[in-house]
Amino acid sequence: MTPSADKSQQQRIEEVIRRALKTPASGMPAPLRMGSTPGWDSMGHMMVVMELEKEFGARFPPYILPQLVDVPSIAKALQRPA
Repeated sequence: MTPSADKSQQQRIEEVIRRALKTPASGMPAPLRMGSTPGWDSMGHMMVVMELEKEFGARFPPYILPQLVDVPSIAKALQRPA
């Protein structure tokens, strides 16, 4: 994957997180991370996961969910074989 493709995926993931948490880009700290991003608590995490699955057409197995705590870990999970 090219760096521009990685950046595109990273931007998409960030947009999905913002959409799931109903927070504008200007109101989000960088980097986005569960526990340090406003609204990304346990309930917000489920909203993030559902939006990611919808956006990317993915299904995350339950054992992966606790690992999806930031943009890099989400990108890695999206790259794994289904």
